[in-house]
Amino acid sequence: MSKALNFYEEEILKGEKKVNELNSIISKLSILRLIIMLLIVGAGYYFYKQENLLFMGAAIIIGFLIFIVVAFFHNKKINEKNYEEIFLAINKRGINRINGNFKEEDQGKEFINDDHNFTSDLDIFGRNSLFQMINSTKTKFGRNKLFEILSIKDKVSREEINKRQEAIKELGKKVKWRQNLEAQATLRKSGVKDVSDLIEWSKNSSPVKLWFKIVPYMFIALTVASIILVILRMLPVSYLILVFIINYAVVNVITKDLKSVINLFSSHKKDIEAFTNLLKLIEDENFESKLLKGLKEELKVEGTPSYKEMQGLKSLVDWIGDSSANAYYLLLNVTILSDAFILRNLEEWRMKNGKKLEVWLKIMGEFEALSSIANLDFDFESWSYPTIEDTDIVMGTKMAHPMLGERAVSNSFSLARVNGKYRKVALITGSNMSGKSTFLRTVGLNLVLSYIGAPTCSNKFSCGIFNIYTCMRTKDNLEESISSFYAEILRIKLLIEAAKNGEKVFFLLDEIFKGTNSKDRHEGAKVLINQLVNNKAMGLVSTHDLELCDLELTRPWLKNYNFQEHYENNNIKFDYKLREGRSETQNAVHLMKLAGIDFK
Repeated sequence: MSKALNFYEEEILKGEKKVNELNSIISKLSILRLIIMLLIVGAGYYFYKQENLLFMGAAIIIGFLIFIVVAFFHNKKINEKNYEEIFLAINKRGINRINGNFKEEDQGKEFINDDHNFTSDLDIFGRNSLFQMINSTKTKFGRNKLFEILSIKDKVSREEINKRQEAIKELGKKVKWRQNLEAQATLRKSGVKDVSDLIEWSKNSSPVKLWFKIVPYMFIALTVASIILVILRMLPVSYLILVFIINYAVVNVITKDLKSVINLFSSHKKDIEAFTNLLKLIEDENFESKLLKGLKEELKVEGTPSYKEMQGLKSLVDWIGDSSANAYYLLLNVTILSDAFILRNLEEWRMKNGKKLEVWLKIMGEFEALSSIANLDFDFESWSYPTIEDTDIVMGTKMAHPMLGERAVSNSFSLARVNGKYRKVALITGSNMSGKSTFLRTVGLNLVLSYIGAPTCSNKFSCGIFNIYTCMRTKDNLEESISSFYAEILRIKLLIEAAKNGEKVFFLLDEIFKGTNSKDRHEGAKVLINQLVNNKAMGLVSTHDLELCDLELTRPWLKNYNFQEHYENNNIKFDYKLREGRSETQNAVHLMKLAGIDFK
């Protein structure tokens, strides 16, 4: 059993035991609450019948105080149970990830883009995708950052990849911390809610006007003086009531924008609490890798941790939450103009921190995204971190598809300089369902893993830095009146333009030009491969066109590989093992017979 699997199973056993214990305590406390309430009613009724109002009042007050204490502990145990259940779910997802059973997880459907260079063809997002396998982000910022990393939106360098590898290795070891990060965000139910209005508010800061600082104190002084004069009976009580009415009018005038602020923060109260807790977790943790230390350093505000500034905002938000429909708060408002001070403090917070809020949340999101990728480091200890080379090379030893779990079959493969020959193209042939497309995705996915700083599903992997382009799944677009063949042509055009523009292209082409006749398909594929190599691109092409294999005789940069099948008791079998040379087998007729087509 792997270290990760053993960890998850032990945590699940401990978690289930804890949840059972908490369920027992919660049930007992529920019964105790009911008993206390019945005793309060019974005691109150008994002393009422005895006409002992003093004892009746005392019994009710003492009973309710005891009820409140028991209710406090009851709610505390419920929260503990919820927290334990979140950890249970996290550990169960870890086991599913290792076993390749993650189909029920979030697919990241909003990130599916058929026009992207490679994400759709390589199953980066969607069903059975890399995102679905690794994602443990719980905020919109983490989710968006993971999308950016997996899409390789920014051009990567060898130095950046190495720095990210170092960070992911470190986070891989901090499994408890990563789980706590995920649990805190889940517990506060921040989720992937849009907080763009909160970010917009934070950016629109302006200095607090001098009159706004002075006016509240003037009216407070007036109120205090009025109270003293009323107490000394130098003024009638009606005058004090008039002062309160004036104060109420003044506070409404100078805080006319407070209602929109209250609405804003009421909808984001839990988000702010979640962000505060997540930032505190990051600030309280010690990191050694350059990337993580650098990110953490950006969370400082003149030496003060960002979470402390967020705690200040949270306190103000709590005051706002307590202000609505509260008689005591109304009294404070007409006495010391509390709304004015809340609005002023919010403005001062915004002046100091407003432009930094989005930066903090993006850094928080980056920690979430890197923690998601670090799941691979912890879960798959047999995977290897790639070596990023300065040369154009792709080489994998016992390389497998990362999302297939135990079903994955490993193969060794290389495109590099071998015996004086510089191999730039691998031509993959084989019968239907033999594993050609899966192998192309295996190579592509391991390249993506390499560039995002993750370990690869291999014993050893080396590669240069390329821009990945794929043409594997092309679909009709009826709205645009585009056939699948023309969609394929458009995709090939993008690939050629990228190579001509000097991009370092690595291509993965699956059954190209399948929408035309065999002669055109053969000629088109041959010309395309030549053109791509002439523009310094390299990659893999799968095909059923065995005539293309003859290119190996005249193109020293091309190497033939194939997948085969065999038959047992008239049943077709595949071993999914990559072999050198062209395919010598066919299975289309056999498959058609299995489907019920009679060739007699």
